[in-house]
Amino acid sequence: GELVLSPLDDAKAVVGEDWTSADGQVISGWLSVQTAAARGVARVALSPDGEGFDRCSGLFTSMTELVGHEEIIGFRRPLGHQLHAVHGRSKPAKVKDHPYVLIIGGGQSGLMLAARLKHLQVPTLVVEKLARPGDSWRRRYSSLHLHDVIWLCDMPYMPFPDHFPVYLSKDQYADWLDLYSEAMGLDFQGSTEVLKASYDPSSQQWSVQLQQEGSQIEILKPAHVVLATGNAGRPKTPTFVGMDNFLGKVLHSSQFPGCSVNAPDWQGQRCVVVGSNTSAHDISQDLWEHGSEVTMLQRSPGCVIKTGRMRELAAAGGYSEEARKKGVTIAACDLRGAATPYGLRIPDCKAWVERIKVDDAEFYAQLDDVGWRQTFGEDETGLYMMFLRTFRGYYFDIGASQLVADRKIKLQGGTSIAEVKPRSVVLDNGHELPCDVLVLATGYQNMSELVERLISPEVAQAIGPCWGLGSGVAGDEGPWEGELRNMWKPTAQPGLWFQGGNISLCRFHSLHLALQLKAKYEKIFDLAPTKCSNF
Repeated sequence: GELVLSPLDDAKAVVGEDWTSADGQVISGWLSVQTAAARGVARVALSPDGEGFDRCSGLFTSMTELVGHEEIIGFRRPLGHQLHAVHGRSKPAKVKDHPYVLIIGGGQSGLMLAARLKHLQVPTLVVEKLARPGDSWRRRYSSLHLHDVIWLCDMPYMPFPDHFPVYLSKDQYADWLDLYSEAMGLDFQGSTEVLKASYDPSSQQWSVQLQQEGSQIEILKPAHVVLATGNAGRPKTPTFVGMDNFLGKVLHSSQFPGCSVNAPDWQGQRCVVVGSNTSAHDISQDLWEHGSEVTMLQRSPGCVIKTGRMRELAAAGGYSEEARKKGVTIAACDLRGAATPYGLRIPDCKAWVERIKVDDAEFYAQLDDVGWRQTFGEDETGLYMMFLRTFRGYYFDIGASQLVADRKIKLQGGTSIAEVKPRSVVLDNGHELPCDVLVLATGYQNMSELVERLISPEVAQAIGPCWGLGSGVAGDEGPWEGELRNMWKPTAQPGLWFQGGNISLCRFHSLHLALQLKAKYEKIFDLAPTKCSNF
């Protein structure tokens, strides 16, 4: 095969900038890429090496479509109806009976991939344990809002209306997911639990046992299974000495309904929240706002960032109303953002951390005064690298941090529970706290746990960790991989794929995963050596 490279003529429309640009001594350019099988875009960055030569410091490629198998959108949209009589017209076969791809998980991750595959005409079924696509959000605590700005959270083919708020409530987003599934015409089956899955190498098919509520166990035989259940497995629920004797309520954060449910009942309740990341802060704030006495237990250092700083960071990447009004598309922002390899982002991440340390010095001093243990990561790269490496350890402040600084939410740092008594908890630092409600904001298992439970421990071990870069920091052990492990690409288990992460990553990479699955469906395998020409 032949790889054809040429300047990206419509760069302004595709990536929102000229095809060539310079930043200091680094020169970069956007290219159009085509092989016999696929089209895409590429970005090359050249840096001087000190010896009079320019060296390639970064090469990024992104497939956008398969030749001859493009998405049926725009000028390729289907007619929708045969405009003539057909004798013996039959109904099309139901995808549910013979899906080529089975997506397990019907939240935003699964829906985005299903929409991509729908437009690529790959028979796909989405199954979800809950009844409706938005129910996983609908069941969360009532005060929950999306932590990313709305311009980061668009879903493929269907942007949010202009009147939606900057930060959507969890119920607004839940309703949007239901609407999205209907508008995209997805084959969605709710109230369905996947019980077990096994792969037959000889037939190259899965045997998946699932059961819809009120029905008998059925078996589907898809060629590919995609786990799109989010970046977490089951809740992590620690046990403490004496917990069986506790007379109050014990809730994992996933079970916390929010205080707007029976609001008067929370007045005067003495609540201890174990954990100090996003859910812990949100729940602590909700409890305080409804009259509870709240103590948060910070077991390990965490990274708190003002939400305004995250909005500034998003705007710098083009995710803002101003950029949209200038004609910059979300797709262009996604491409630009992905074009710099993770390993090359570290200097910029460190520089950003140093800036906010100065700009928000008073904010962090107030938190330090009450015992908050702030970290920007082992190597001071900040929240974004913590997200990529471990998917935990941070909070975008929407008010809880100020409550902590003002001592309205009490803080116990560097400690955990040594013993639970009938009406109190004893900490390992010796303090005893009266307690009516114990909230465990202690996180979730890795996605590997789901693989072990649904398929087998052997497959889970063969695949290895899901998520993380292999950076070598705690929770993201090496070796260095440089891309998110096992996400949106083939795994050690044939026919098993993962779709997860935050909304923007799922939106961008759902296309790449869908194109790989379409290539499998159409049996497109361009394995011939490739030569480069025309540039």
